[in-house]
Amino acid sequence: MKNISIFLFVFALCMIGNVHGGKLFQGAKTTLVFMNGLGYKKWLKVHCQSGNNDMGVHYLKPGGIYLFSFHDNLMGNTLFWCVLSKGHDYKISSTFDAYVQDISKPHAGTYNYIASDDGIYHNNRVNFILHKKFDWNRRY
Repeated sequence: MKNISIFLFVFALCMIGNVHGGKLFQGAKTTLVFMNGLGYKKWLKVHCQSGNNDMGVHYLKPGGIYLFSFHDNLMGNTLFWCVLSKGHDYKISSTFDAYVQDISKPHAGTYNYIASDDGIYHNNRVNFILHKKFDWNRRY
């Protein structure tokens, strides 16, 4: 009888997951957006990763945009860190946590990062004001 109860419980979870498109156990969707706001003819290199995913290296032309989306995990420990690089041979860089899941704060959904000649600026849907968050040649 105990085995049947366990089977029915697992079966019910699978069916609920199918009804909800298999997204029952996924957290909120998050999008990270990176924009090249550097000066004339300056390219930006973006490389982001988490403990489970490497999003690859992307080169953004002036005014270019790169974005990706993911779901928070239910454990509450989703983390993406990124390296943005500029300059000759991309030797000027900044490494920072672009997204750290915090279940005690409102989820902003979209996090925007704009690389400028003097640093990296940030805003999101909770805090609309664009502000300088990171300097070049620093690790945060």
